Amino acid sequence: MKRSEVIGLVLALVATGCAHYDKQGHCVRTGPARFDAQSVSAPGIVYTLEEDGTWAGLDGDRYERVGDDLRKVGAFSPTPSLIRPSGWVTIERRPDGLMYLPSYSGGSIWTFATEDGQPIPSELEVPLYLAAQLGLGGQWIDLFTPGSEQAGIPLKADCAVVLLDLQGRQVAGFVSRQGAACSDPRYPGQQTLARLVKVRNEVWESPVRPAPP
Repeated sequence: MKRSEVIGLVLALVATGCAHYDKQGHCVRTGPARFDAQSVSAPGIVYTLEEDGTWAGLDGDRYERVGDDLRKVGAFSPTPSLIRPSGWVTIERRPDGLMYLPSYSGGSIWTFATEDGQPIPSELEVPLYLAAQLGLGGQWIDLFTPGSEQAGIPLKADCAVVLLDLQGRQVAGFVSRQGAACSDPRYPGQQTLARLVKVRNEVWESPVRPAPP
């Protein structure tokens, strides 16, 4: 899924009415994708971690991790692809998060930076990328989402940021086209999140499913 399509999904959610409010009167919203260490889902789509280590979706769509690279199983397979069949996405670990770098031109680069400066759990590295392709819910900062100008981050056509909750930790996801000159991928601070919540009067549920009791 292209970044513009992901943003379109989020905008569609924002445009709809709100069915649930928190105690502070904020609209509580949920993004398209939900995930945990074993599965990723979005409307009409489910990927599950199989015993052989592959992530299996519908119609034979499967992905495997080879070292630090995430690849589609079956090169040039006719099934729908989150990763081009002839390429791969390299997972690069950062002290404060992760970067996903496609081997092919035209693929979006995702960088996730944690507020606490600590790494993202290894078991979430693959499902987080799949969820990002399916549509992460959160406070989007871009040229298309109202209120983004309040974030204090330069707005550019080929760059976007989403602030989300990851297992109770605050994380910023930066998505950009290859070659784009975007902001430094660091968590912008709680004050940025607070401004967006105030101006939009909404909060977003974590895309990570809660652990079973």
